[in-house]
Amino acid sequence: MAAAKVNTEKENQQRIDIPATLERDALFKSLKGEKTRAMMEKYLDELIPMALPVARPKGVYRISCIGARGSGWVEIDGVRFTSKVLSKSLSDIDTVFPFIVTCGKELDELPVSPQDHLRYYCLDIIKMNVLFQAMQYFLDYLKEKYALKEITHLHPGEFADWPIEQQEQLFSLFHNTEEAIGVKLSSTKTIQPIKSGSGILFSSGTSFESCQLCLQAKCPGRRAPYSPRLVKQLMG
Repeated sequence: MAAAKVNTEKENQQRIDIPATLERDALFKSLKGEKTRAMMEKYLDELIPMALPVARPKGVYRISCIGARGSGWVEIDGVRFTSKVLSKSLSDIDTVFPFIVTCGKELDELPVSPQDHLRYYCLDIIKMNVLFQAMQYFLDYLKEKYALKEITHLHPGEFADWPIEQQEQLFSLFHNTEEAIGVKLSSTKTIQPIKSGSGILFSSGTSFESCQLCLQAKCPGRRAPYSPRLVKQLMG
């Protein structure tokens, strides 16, 4: 796995191009018992050969230093983030990896109209699948490159203590993300393309999943059950 350095004014900003695969069986497993399942399977079979040649998942990250910190806040490369979870989780950490990973705007540009609801929903399933795979590839890449044993990744907006508005601070750590990997922040601080993710990754030797702090029970990306004990420990 190889990453190419981006020409940027920001030191340490790195880009990684991620291979895309689309497995028919894996996509079909994400379908539930919908009455429209047969039609959705038909649309997925139609969309897979359209999506695979153009899918270009990618990511950007940097190696950042923890600076000043206090009760409920921490500075990363001079940018202040307000979060009890972050400040407690990073209390003994000196180095973190801010990151942004996307399924790629290329999939958004496929000629599928949002008004074609069922077909558009099937494309959404494909984009989510590409993003999940890209995120796992990215994590495995960082583990291998930097010899990280246990890793934790936290995401703005995933839980109340770190609101989505702090996407702005996170993006400020990077130079021209639209040029680098085709992503930008909307006026509501969500990422475009929507099937993208951002956050702070670090290794502390005692990994936990940020999902354990999240109350969204039906999230398709949930990796661990909600933990009231961990919420009290990190947010109390």
